[in-house]
Amino acid sequence: MIFSFFSMLVLLGCSQNPDDIISQWKGKGWSFVATHGKKGEVKRTGVLQSDRAQAVEAAWVEHGKRKTKLYPQSSHHYAVLRFIKNDQDEFVVVMKKRK
Repeated sequence: MIFSFFSMLVLLGCSQNPDDIISQWKGKGWSFVATHGKKGEVKRTGVLQSDRAQAVEAAWVEHGKRKTKLYPQSSHHYAVLRFIKNDQDEFVVVMKKRK
């Protein structure tokens, strides 16, 4: 568990390029679902995922306004890759993997 968490930090710390991070997740068996928000230069990244939650909420910021979309985890697990831009707006990439 600790190794997995550490691997995630290292994975996201090595590259700020969204396409590289998405490719790494695809390499682990995850599929691309959607991008929410406007892509731009990335300042930092984060991940939201849960194997136990009934749903995962994707939240992003466009022009200072927060927007959300809920992804129920009935047949798939969802992961939200979060990208914070220099202007403090955010975009997210949603990935899924069959349970």
